[in-house]
Amino acid sequence: MKEMLEERKRGVKRPFMHQKRTAEGGTKKRDNDLHRLLFLPNGLPDGERLTYIVKGQRLRFGCKQGNGIVCDCCNKEISPSQFEAHAGMAARRQPYRHIYTSNGMTLHDIAISLAMGQRRTTGGSDDMCHVCGDGENLLLCNGCPLAFHAACLDPLLIPESGWRCPNCRQGHSSSMSRSVDLKGGLEAPGAEVGGCVICRSHDFSAATFDDRTVIYCDQCEKEFHVGCLRKNGLCDLKEIPKDKWFCCDDCNRIHAALQDFVSNRAQTIPASSLSTINRKHIEKGILFDGTMNDVQWQMLKKAQCFEEKEKSLLSSATAIFRECFDPIIAECGRDLIPVMVYGRNISGQEFGGMYSVILTVKSVVVSAGLLRIFGREVAELPLVATCREYQGKGCFQALFSCIERLLCSLNVENLVLPAAEKAESIWTKKFGFRKMSRERLLKYQRDFQLTIFKGTSMLEKKVQCLPE
Repeated sequence: MKEMLEERKRGVKRPFMHQKRTAEGGTKKRDNDLHRLLFLPNGLPDGERLTYIVKGQRLRFGCKQGNGIVCDCCNKEISPSQFEAHAGMAARRQPYRHIYTSNGMTLHDIAISLAMGQRRTTGGSDDMCHVCGDGENLLLCNGCPLAFHAACLDPLLIPESGWRCPNCRQGHSSSMSRSVDLKGGLEAPGAEVGGCVICRSHDFSAATFDDRTVIYCDQCEKEFHVGCLRKNGLCDLKEIPKDKWFCCDDCNRIHAALQDFVSNRAQTIPASSLSTINRKHIEKGILFDGTMNDVQWQMLKKAQCFEEKEKSLLSSATAIFRECFDPIIAECGRDLIPVMVYGRNISGQEFGGMYSVILTVKSVVVSAGLLRIFGREVAELPLVATCREYQGKGCFQALFSCIERLLCSLNVENLVLPAAEKAESIWTKKFGFRKMSRERLLKYQRDFQLTIFKGTSMLEKKVQCLPE
């Protein structure tokens, strides 16, 4: 029956539609089973304040009551899907991933915690390990929101009760002063950020499908009114799409290509990149004990990591970021590093479009970066790091050349990243970036939710197609 339905879908011509993989359908069913846990007696308590947030915008407020949510706009008990529609976001069809509790967790994440038999974490504790970024069987700190796997800690540090994490034992708060403002402290007029990219209006239809219904592209994440799409001859939608929706052929092509890159797993780096690594080793008087087949690069996405080896690679990438960066703490007290690596949403910030790009030497991750592609116009590289043992040995240069070749193959035009002051000269002199003007940054922010850390400068470069 499923195959027959898929064949019928393929027989219907949809504008810029990309069919879902079978695994996604299975995931959707499992999600539905998970989400029921929220409304069982031991689930989310009545009275819990909830907010529907998209791209940092708080669109609708309510509270959990009985088997649904009492919406502040109508004071009626409605389902999460109806709550999403009241926020004007029915086209998203992902209410549990955009409805947040007061501490910045989504209903989807809370449901996962309940399914694993953990105590409810809306009181402030994380639902992922502070070391490796994964969930399940977590040890919760009594002094801060951090959570850990016992296997990720020194066994001697784990008492039977009243446990406090290494940060608290050393006198550091999990919400220390190294907090990061993802808006970068920019005081851009709110009316210029977001809204339909065609008419620039922020209005939307709350409960009915009409010209003011808002729909988002599943690749570039731009926002459109259904009526504006129709008037400009871009797409004539008659209902909310049941599958992924893309605003143009470029976004459809890029999304499909990225799925293929992830499915293809590890790939050998170009000979020129290996030469860079060999040269750097020679300059340091070190012999590089490896061949071209020993050095590979790979794209990873949590939603497509089904094997233990792939999950282990993501954990290794997370560990490298932690080795090179202090915790990046969001306003809700949670570390953003694992949130970004694992493509989660937190406090209205959405990282579902993030991919991890890694370089391995003899199957060991030595360099990693986070990449998000906002369609053909621009991609961002918010975090990059190399483990200390391989720093200065050409590994990140090799990884960056692979990233740039990838972007070139997708016809992506620009690459942007946030740079700390001490690293700015490296990016500009060695990699060809230039500092972005305030006007240019505001232009990007109107359409895209760039990851901008407080105290950094935004840099940009034209993507160059490199020879093999």
